[in-house]
This record gives sequence, C-alpha cells and structure tokens, in this order.
Amino acid sequence: MTFVCFSGRKPRRLARRLSCVLFLSTLVACWIGSPSVARSQTVDLSTRHAIVIVGLPGDEEHHQKFEQLAGVWRHWLVDVAGVQEQNHLLLMSINQDLSTPINAESISSRIAEFNSQLRSNDSLWVFLLGHGSQDDRHGWFHIVGPDLNAAQWAGFFATVNVKEQVFWFTHSASGSFVKPFSLPGRVVISATDDGEVNETRFPQALTDIMQLELNNENKKLRETPLSVLELFLETARRVDQSFEDQQLLPTEHAQLDDNGDGVGTEVGDVTSQSNDSSEATQSVVDGTVANQIQISSPITEAKSQP
Repeated sequence: MTFVCFSGRKPRRLARRLSCVLFLSTLVACWIGSPSVARSQTVDLSTRHAIVIVGLPGDEEHHQKFEQLAGVWRHWLVDVAGVQEQNHLLLMSINQDLSTPINAESISSRIAEFNSQLRSNDSLWVFLLGHGSQDDRHGWFHIVGPDLNAAQWAGFFATVNVKEQVFWFTHSASGSFVKPFSLPGRVVISATDDGEVNETRFPQALTDIMQLELNNENKKLRETPLSVLELFLETARRVDQSFEDQQLLPTEHAQLDDNGDGVGTEVGDVTSQSNDSSEATQSVVDGTVANQIQISSPITEAKSQP
C-alpha cells in the first residue's frame, strides 16, 4: 500500500502523483477480479498421453507385421482417442538408430522422462506389442538385450498418479502381467489368461477395429461414446470368432481387471456382470471403470457422411 502526504509544497505535482497511484491501483484491482484470470487459475484440463512399446519381432514376417500394427495404433490414438503427437511415445525394437537401442536401460529412462510430464488430472494409456514368455515365477516381454519381467515393467509405472490409467498387454503370456499391474481404478487388459503362451491374435483383432474407426466404416450408431470396455469386448469376441471359424480350440482368453484385486475377468463374465446394476455388484465387478472411460465421441449419421 502507498501513502501520500500533502505538505502544502508543490500541490499540483503531488496531486498528479496521487492521480497516478489511484489509476494504477484501479488497474490492478480490475486485473485480479477479471473472470478470465480467475478461470485460468482454476481450470485444469485433462490431457491423454500414450506409450506404445514394440518388442523384438524375431523374424522378417513379424517385423513387417508389428510395424504395420504399431502404425495403425499410432494413427488411431491421435485421430480417434485424442492423443496429440507431442504426448505420444513410440519405442520400437525395430527400425531404430543403433546408437540408441531400445533395451532395458533406455526404456527405463525414456518412460521415467515421459512420466515426469504427467499431471494428476491427465490420463495414460500404455500398449505392449510383441512376444512374451512365462516361467514358474514371472511373465516376460522380449526386448533387445536382457528381457524385463512383469514386475519390472510394473515398477516403471508404480508411482504414476493420474486419474485414468489403461494398460493393453497384447503379447503371449500377457496374463501374467495382470497381477503385478493391478491397482484400484487402473484398467489392465491382457490378451491371454495366466499360463497361455501361444502367439496371440488379440493385437490383430484390436487393429482391425481401430482401422474401421479410422476409415469411418463402422456404421453402427452409438447413443453414447465408445468406451474402453466396449473396445475390449469387441476385440475379445473377434478373437473367439476367429478360432470358431477355423474350428480350433482357443489358445488365448483375454482378461480385464479394473477393481484392483489382481484377478482378470473373461469377456463372458464381464458382459454378464456389467449388466447387473445392483450397487453391491458394481462395487466389485471388473469392467465398471473401463465402461466409464470414453475413447471417442458418439458416431452419428451426420459424422458418417463423406
């Protein structure tokens, strides 16, 4: 606060000074009380971030396949799921500069740097694409150099504190990743049940759905936005249908866990339980959180027109 004292000397100069002080005080008061300033101090907009990690392909056929799938995922995350390019991290064990190999050390540092930019109101989606295996103690995801097990991968995200967390493990033996990653409110999706180690069809089925969205060929009208639960259910159903069409016994059973108990739920059980509206069931059922996470806006006839 500024005090001005009149002593009778040079009253005009002092009067001018007083006028300036009053004018500046008025400007400061208006700026502090401005609605736009108040809004900028209180609004905390959510931002969706995504990490896609592609492991070792093993051969040229899978090299090309993983590259194609990861490309579709990247476009879908940007064009459909609303992830801006600067908020997307792609780590591939293929087509990388040999001076920066995607091994355990570089993955750890890149993820840590990425996570440091997240705010509590943001969301994080993580995808693993590649090959996995399982022993008596751990599930593994194959990368350049020594592989990382499920517990080590979970450690990279143990301190992440964002409101929306969705993990998609699409590789073989990915069911062993559910328990280490499980937290209340975190959505953990795996292509397989624990102990299933055959190559998975889940990533291709997921990509097919993403491509339909990108091509705007999904003509089903939605009264509500597409949710994570719906995407999981449709992907799992496509996988099941592919085995049935070939008259083969399924070697993978996709799981979803979002109640924090570390136990995944198969597509049939998620469907039946999600239809139960009782408060007691909804408090423990897997799929409740995933059903609340919206991926994109509803598709309407107007939007479907070219």
